[in-house]
Amino acid sequence: MSENNWKEMILPEYEVRKSKAQKARFVDMLSEKYGDRLRAEETRGLIKSRNVIIGNPERAKVVFTAHYDTAPVMPFPNFITPKNIPVYLLYQLLLVLVIYIPVALVVGVSMYLTRGLSESVQIIINEAVFFASLIGVMWLLLDGPANRHTANDNTSGVVAVLTLADRLISDDFAFILFDNEERGLLGSSSYAAAHKSVRENTMIVNLDCISDGDHVMFLISKKASGSAYAAALEGLAEDVLGEYGKSAIITGPRGTVYPSDQRSFKVSIGVAALKKSPSRLIGYYMDRIHTKRDTQFDGANIAAICDLLEKSAAALT
Repeated sequence: MSENNWKEMILPEYEVRKSKAQKARFVDMLSEKYGDRLRAEETRGLIKSRNVIIGNPERAKVVFTAHYDTAPVMPFPNFITPKNIPVYLLYQLLLVLVIYIPVALVVGVSMYLTRGLSESVQIIINEAVFFASLIGVMWLLLDGPANRHTANDNTSGVVAVLTLADRLISDDFAFILFDNEERGLLGSSSYAAAHKSVRENTMIVNLDCISDGDHVMFLISKKASGSAYAAALEGLAEDVLGEYGKSAIITGPRGTVYPSDQRSFKVSIGVAALKKSPSRLIGYYMDRIHTKRDTQFDGANIAAICDLLEKSAAALT
């Protein structure tokens, strides 16, 4: 199917893929579509993950990936500035401080209510309240109520991978939809641990948040740099993306941070769509994800990226 067909199928019916039942329903739909080409592989780690695989990654020259799980809703976005590490780290620090505010308020109320008790009892109660409230806040952030809007993160990547799976039917290519990326890259890291040859030697092209921004970043790992696929992509990127009014950012890992599943593999290219701030203080950035404002699905981005990745694949066949 085309990217538009996949979009029209997934967004209305399968946009939320957070609970076990929601994920199973999505995987069952894909199983009906792909039949024997698809298998679901459960991996055990800190949390059980169910990765969805089309083709044979062990034999493929390139594996195209995206995470299919969705995040809990947050009152503030996960603001990412891949080419501006100081701003990225500062924002993460601010998130930690914001997380601590409700914990401090709860502990403050507990201290007020227990002020008439003995000092030892106060310490026990207030420490228990502190850890309970901290665990509660962390649960809300990591496993709280599902975000109902996931157009960019990461329905966009899922649509792109499935579009490529329909176009590139060959033993040279495989496709994986990873589980539990939002819980700390657990699906991809457990898959990489179980498939060491893929982790060390296979080209992984990971698509995460590719539909909200006109500047498409290709983060090429050190071991992937100079490979035939990376060279083809670099040579084609500006022309192919330019046909759709998009631009390419080709970068290496030095001075760049993008926390997604490509980090679980040695030979990798991470793909993401970014906006550009008029202020040099910010530079390229990603916003809206993990919030109800994650509704931007630019079909031109998906078409442009899929065309580029498909044309780059021709260099390998």
